[in-house]
Amino acid sequence: MDRFLAENKLKEIFKLDHFYDDQWKTIKRIFNGDRMLLIEKTGFGKSLCYQFPATQLDSLTIIFSPLIALMRDQ
Repeated sequence: MDRFLAENKLKEIFKLDHFYDDQWKTIKRIFNGDRMLLIEKTGFGKSLCYQFPATQLDSLTIIFSPLIALMRDQ
């Protein structure tokens, strides 16, 4: 999937206009089948890096998210 098509889907599903460049680099690697470990600062948009591909892949995708636990600590 190219970025133009992905951003059209992003707008349709998440109501967001575009990916940040570093988000797109990560998402593109996921679409290429690369294994990823993403460690980024708060506000980077990590959630979108795994949520968006999960909406586009044909295979079963399971996402374990620690976000609720992190929100409680803050």
